[in-house]
Amino acid sequence: MRAPTMVFQGRQIVRTASHRVLALALAVTFACDKDQAPELPSAEVFEPPVVVDGQWRGEVAGVQGILRVEDLAGVHFRGMFEASTLHRRYVLNLQQIEAPGPAGAPMPTNLLRFTWQDGRGDRGEGWLLVNREGSALTGSFGRGDGTTSGAGEWTFVRAATSAATPSSNEPEPDESEPDESATSR
Repeated sequence: MRAPTMVFQGRQIVRTASHRVLALALAVTFACDKDQAPELPSAEVFEPPVVVDGQWRGEVAGVQGILRVEDLAGVHFRGMFEASTLHRRYVLNLQQIEAPGPAGAPMPTNLLRFTWQDGRGDRGEGWLLVNREGSALTGSFGRGDGTTSGAGEWTFVRAATSAATPSSNEPEPDESEPDESATSR
C-alpha cells in the first residue's frame, strides 16, 4: 500500500501520521499562546491623577462587601476585600498602569492591574478601572495565571466619610449633662 502524498511548492511530500501530529501540535500551540497579554480596557491619564487608596463599598461577583486600598509606594497598592455576609476575603497586590502624560513623562492612569489570593489556595489576576472623579470603580477578575476575566465583575463606589464624626473645628458634645428628654415624662 502506498502512503498518501501531497504536493507542496512543486515537491511531492509523503504524508504520515507524524505529519498530522506535528500539524495538530502547532495548531494547539498557536491557540494556547500564554505569552499573549490578557485584554485590558483602555487606560486614561487624568489631571490631577485619580485617587485610588481609600475605602470602597460594593460587590465582587454578586457578593457585597468592603474594599480597602492602601498606598504602598508610587504606583503600588495593597487591597483587601472582605464580604459582608459570607466568609470571603481577597488580598490584592495592585499596580497602577502608567502612560505618557501631556509632557511625555510617565504618569499614573485610571487602570490598575492586580493579582489576588483568598488564603485558601485560590488565586488569579484582574483589573480595576477608576472613573475620572475617583468616586467609582469597575473591573473583572479571573482564576489562574494570566486570566483577568471569568470569575466575576467588581463594582464599587467610594465609601463616604461618616457624617456623625465631628470635624476638628467642632467641639465634641458634653455627655456629662443628662438628656432632659429621657428624664421627663
